[in-house]
Amino acid sequence: MKRFFQVLVVAALVLIVVGVARTNPTLAERWNGAAQSQPMTGFEAVSNTAAQPLSIVVTGSGSYLVGGVCMFDAEFKATDIKVNVDAEVPVKDSRKVPFGYPDQLYYPGCHVVHFKQDQAVEQANAEDGDWKVCFGKRSDMELTIYYYLDNPPGGSRVWIPLPTSVEGDYACAPALYTGVYMPAGKVIPGGPIPKTGPVGPTPPPGPGTVRPPSSPNVIRASGTYAMGGVCTLKVVYKTSGLMNRFYVEFPVEDTALVAFPDNGDLLFFPGCHVLHYQWAETQKNVTDKKGKWQICFAAPPTKKVTIYFYESLVHEDSSEQIAASWLALPTTVENGLACAPAMGTGVYVPAGQ
Repeated sequence: MKRFFQVLVVAALVLIVVGVARTNPTLAERWNGAAQSQPMTGFEAVSNTAAQPLSIVVTGSGSYLVGGVCMFDAEFKATDIKVNVDAEVPVKDSRKVPFGYPDQLYYPGCHVVHFKQDQAVEQANAEDGDWKVCFGKRSDMELTIYYYLDNPPGGSRVWIPLPTSVEGDYACAPALYTGVYMPAGKVIPGGPIPKTGPVGPTPPPGPGTVRPPSSPNVIRASGTYAMGGVCTLKVVYKTSGLMNRFYVEFPVEDTALVAFPDNGDLLFFPGCHVLHYQWAETQKNVTDKKGKWQICFAAPPTKKVTIYFYESLVHEDSSEQIAASWLALPTTVENGLACAPAMGTGVYVPAGQ
């Protein structure tokens, strides 16, 4: 059983990898103007994320989007520095770090490595510049950004909260240290409820990152629906009484208990969770007579992608005895999208080599 979950985030709400230099406002205005004037469908939103790099080297001032996970904001005051920012953080490594706070961590986070004269340093010099890491926020959640050091004194890693500020649609915190940064939060009691429903066409939000887990999207009519910039679900209902719930699925402890074939593939979280209903009763599977369901994820151009599925209804009987296993689905890849049938209630995640 393969227990290693390499996180390749194919998740972004329409994130084109752009570093907009502060010294070039004309470029920034042109980008923002185009984003406002060209609404995109859910499929376009997901497929555009396939080109995003998971790792970048920052050598100049600007705001940079990394793998649909975070935005890195840099203001350089020195010339002999650079920063590596990586969105491909193995979830299994972060889970080993003790987290003693009531918040819920939202994997995978971003890894930041500071360099001075081509040598990695544990902490950047504040006189050399200013650096911030930002994650998309949700209106009904209070977020705090945490970090742990790559090489902490004494050798024991621990999550440490950072002073976190809200800047528009983002939660941001200083990023002076070499280590992993990740948002965590909790739902605000009585706070605003995020809107759910079909997405597309809808205007993209401008430069930003993937948000924390989206609220379940209730589907009651045929159409194409996007969820959290991670995936799209195309639904065609043929009979009455059908309904779906649809939300982003981040890896949890139970996920590691689901047997995965030892065939060299790696699961690329986050995925999407699809639940089928008819007349308010959960359906383990649906048939072609009832309708058609297709789920799609962005397909990285350098990977051979297969979409995997495991049935989630087993959790309702016993959370400790997970009998399901990951099943490879017939997957088609076209125009940067990997798509597969979504006829079962459960979790869908792309994987590849």
